[in-house]
Amino acid sequence: MIDHRGGTDRGAGLVGTSAGFLVFLLLMLTSVQILFNLYANSMVTAAAHDAAREVAGFDAAADRCVAATNAEVGFTEALGDYGDGGYASLTWTCTDPEVVRVQVVANHPTILPPRMAGLISLGHLDRTITIRIEEFQ
Repeated sequence: MIDHRGGTDRGAGLVGTSAGFLVFLLLMLTSVQILFNLYANSMVTAAAHDAAREVAGFDAAADRCVAATNAEVGFTEALGDYGDGGYASLTWTCTDPEVVRVQVVANHPTILPPRMAGLISLGHLDRTITIRIEEFQ
């Protein structure tokens, strides 16, 4: 039996398969990065909210400023290794007698290639949390 197939198409499927696998891998890495960023945003925001609520529990504004340093320690402990890694920081505004404001800035680590991570820009969190001070009348 004679094989009439030409030899020019050999290995052509390898290029398409490799390109398809690369696109699939980048999509999977992107989805994992998105899930990680959603989790990290929730975790950092919750820890910052708890710290701000703790500071807002003090009556005098001077006490709140002192309590802010203790709350930052609690914030770092709540985040565990993520907080120890220095990925998140707090900036306090505790001199206003009616509110406590804390700005949380976090830069999440990425598993994506640097060029692709810069395109989707998911790794940065910048939020301001405001807690009103309640007074009994």
